[in-house]
Amino acid sequence: MRPKLPNIEIEAFVKGDKNIFREVYDFYYPIMVRYVQSKCAVTEDVEELVQEIFVQLFLGREKIRSTRDIYPLLFTIAKRLTISYFRKQISVQNIHQQAEKYWSYTDNSTEEWIDFAELNSILQKIIENLPPQQRQVYVMSSNENMSMEDIAHTLRLSKNTVKNHLRLATHHVRGSLSKIYHTFF
Repeated sequence: MRPKLPNIEIEAFVKGDKNIFREVYDFYYPIMVRYVQSKCAVTEDVEELVQEIFVQLFLGREKIRSTRDIYPLLFTIAKRLTISYFRKQISVQNIHQQAEKYWSYTDNSTEEWIDFAELNSILQKIIENLPPQQRQVYVMSSNENMSMEDIAHTLRLSKNTVKNHLRLATHHVRGSLSKIYHTFF
């Protein structure tokens, strides 16, 4: 059941009235904390994410037309930020693993180089088998580090089309690599 915010002047909220924003903040803060805590156990990160949720709410307040719009917008922001948080955590973890691997005292560089080259060859074959537009979007995103907006502009596609191509291509590449991994390991 959706929590019911007491009546507030929505026009004043949209214009940025700090007292009304404070009412919204005080009402929804515990709800957002519980949600984020259910996804993240690090107290400092929970607090930071919740603060960012309300910053994003304030920045996106012009999208709100009634008090019923506040909770769904908050929840959407919270969901997006927690997903982004976990992606960043995974990325940091991968960087640490890579650093540990390359900074270790044992030298397996030749074997690792062969494994890397072989895996890279397999990855290139998987990418080559993607449909042409998916392949192009995937390469521009992963190899050239282009944003979805830049890819959409370059290829003259909508951002949603680029997003869908990237999602499908990534799903295919990960699935193919996963099958190969499970076959050999």
